[in-house]
Amino acid sequence: MTRENARAKGMRYLGEGRLTVLYVDPDRVQAECRGTGAVYRLRWSEDEGWTCTCPARGRCSHLWALLSVAVREAP
Repeated sequence: MTRENARAKGMRYLGEGRLTVLYVDPDRVQAECRGTGAVYRLRWSEDEGWTCTCPARGRCSHLWALLSVAVREAP
């Protein structure tokens, strides 16, 4: 059996309705994503970029779910 990569898992989370976008404005995005056994907090800000509270490094599946629905418009 082939393991899902983070992007594919994020798309599955999105399709399963695990992502909830809580807040969006030009300066920040906040969301929650229900992972395996926990709910993680996600956000984007100009200062910090994209972050997730899960222990994974880099772009985790939770961030991929959010990135697929949040587009930062160029200034």
